[in-house]
Amino acid sequence: MEEIVVRVAPGKVRIKDGHCPKGCSLMDDAVKLSGVPSIKVEASLEGRRAPLHLNALYGVHEFRTSLPLRAGQVVEMFCPSCGASLTDPESLCGMCKIPMFAIQLGDGGQVEACPKIGCHNHKLVVMDLDAQLGRLYDDELKPIM
Repeated sequence: MEEIVVRVAPGKVRIKDGHCPKGCSLMDDAVKLSGVPSIKVEASLEGRRAPLHLNALYGVHEFRTSLPLRAGQVVEMFCPSCGASLTDPESLCGMCKIPMFAIQLGDGGQVEACPKIGCHNHKLVVMDLDAQLGRLYDDELKPIM
């Protein structure tokens, strides 16, 4: 099946089933950003590790962590459950030329983002466009009653 890269407006789609390469859920109902469950990863920087919560709205670059992060630093991301690396060595940031990290989606798709603080390069890669967009946009498509 052919890989498709999709560009969508920031904040219009929500990641609801993000997981690590081994299948562990990364969704965290306890910490909400923009009113929706966040994506929880374990971040590592200069020998320190701490949870990092990412906004699950695609294209919204909000995050929370106790790590003291500064622009230009590169953070390594791991699954908080099994410790699997989220780095995708085959996908380089088009701006920074460093490996992106990836959050896996259903149907083989993934969201890729640059781990460099301040770089907002990211992309949504889907394998089955109709199924993935239907799943991501279902809140937008529900009738208002």
